[in-house]
Amino acid sequence: MNLQEVLAYIVKALQQEQIRFGIGGSLLLAHHGLPVTPRDIDLVVALEDAERAVQVLSEMGTVVEQDETSLYATQVFQEFIIEGIDVDLMSGLQIRHDEGIFVYPFAEQTINETELPFMSLVDWYVIYQLIPGREQKVAMIEHYLAEQEADRERLKQLRRLNLPQVVRNRIDQWLN
Repeated sequence: MNLQEVLAYIVKALQQEQIRFGIGGSLLLAHHGLPVTPRDIDLVVALEDAERAVQVLSEMGTVVEQDETSLYATQVFQEFIIEGIDVDLMSGLQIRHDEGIFVYPFAEQTINETELPFMSLVDWYVIYQLIPGREQKVAMIEHYLAEQEADRERLKQLRRLNLPQVVRNRIDQWLN
């Protein structure tokens, strides 16, 4: 199976179990036509559904043992290999930064359900700013948002959270 087939397989299984989740990462960027080559699947799952999601994905593939990292304070993080594709499940996503911890507010209403359940691009615009080495992806999203209408209400919600001032300043550019 290729990445798109594995994605469809996973989405169907999680939806059958009525697990609330969204697709993020490079698949989200590619969905918006940004020049990236997705190599894995990043899923963000509602915290209440995380245990069931881990169970479903465990039955579909192999669970990968994790190394601890000081960047993330995420409540549930599990990596899987399903049909040769790396799948990361995150729930209660939290990212440490110099000014505290950003707690990602999973919100079903921000997930686009027209085809596959993709997350909001502005959510990943903020998340990528908090992860070292993702500057190129942040720049690509900014270029995209300059040509599209950014979700201003979601940006306002995210800006109120615990973010470094530099990230708040970048969000302010889109709100002003």
